Amino acid sequence: MLKRSACLYTSNSGVGLTADVSLIQDLLIDEYDIDVVYTQYDIANPGSNPVFANYDVGIFFQEYDVQWIDRNKVNILITNEEWLQSQKLLLLKQFDKIITKSSFAKQLLSPYNNNIVNCGFITRDRYVPNIQKEEKFLHVMGKSAQKGSEHVLTSFTGTCKHLPLTVIESRDGCTFKALGANSNFNYIKDFISEEDLNINLNKHTTHLCPSYNEGWGHYLYEGLSCGSLLYVTRLPMFLEWLDPDLVVFLDCTFQRCSEEIEFLKSRNNQYPHQFGWRVSQDDLDSKLLNHKHFLENHKPDLVRQFFKHLIDQNSKKLFKELTDV
Repeated sequence: MLKRSACLYTSNSGVGLTADVSLIQDLLIDEYDIDVVYTQYDIANPGSNPVFANYDVGIFFQEYDVQWIDRNKVNILITNEEWLQSQKLLLLKQFDKIITKSSFAKQLLSPYNNNIVNCGFITRDRYVPNIQKEEKFLHVMGKSAQKGSEHVLTSFTGTCKHLPLTVIESRDGCTFKALGANSNFNYIKDFISEEDLNINLNKHTTHLCPSYNEGWGHYLYEGLSCGSLLYVTRLPMFLEWLDPDLVVFLDCTFQRCSEEIEFLKSRNNQYPHQFGWRVSQDDLDSKLLNHKHFLENHKPDLVRQFFKHLIDQNSKKLFKELTDV
């Protein structure tokens, strides 16, 4: 029996999008013959895109352009709502189905399409057995300006400067250069191999994820997969999917724009859903100083079990919605 054809469309402009495409490709590989088209940043093979092909299903990741929609019998958008531009919101009606990663996103986009399904999302299991845990903190900011890194910087150059911290950053700006003189600080800049990333994710007992906003947040769920203790913003998307008994939630306030936060600087009508939740610095400092209490009550095996159940549940939902068309 011949497989149906599917094309995955992505700009491939960020670490999260690259992960999304790879995960969905693996999920659907037995159901579809799959091509991938890079609509903006073709970092794979510029000559390989099957521009004139027609597909049974087109699956778009975050970015979309009407020139690609007519190539597919059915069009599905997997969206990160904070990056939807205002001029494209009215085009959402052209999709046969929209998949969101949270109920919050579904509510935001419900005026623009009548067939929106919340499936959450999936993340790779990064667990590596037999890596010895070290009582240290890890902050993976990657290329993103919305990870709440400024709060981590403030804590570890102030009240919590005695605590051991590793930061992984892969964008320009050297946000954590000020910590260079701290003997307890390990700053990893630019490229890091998958092997080294997995080692860092597994060996740190505690991951800091004080994001301003997340469509899903792979770096957070990768931490869960390793059984780590997570400090996370009390924002709607995390409240929906995370067990409050297994993470440390951080108090926060909603902000639509702020000159003090890079991610929220000069917000205008271009991205109407790009806002954020700003973590309370006092609450973060207080909980960091009390981290031994949280570690004593932390149950890595339960965290791993929770992660595996969540990903299995969401995988089944995503597979159904992406194939039942």
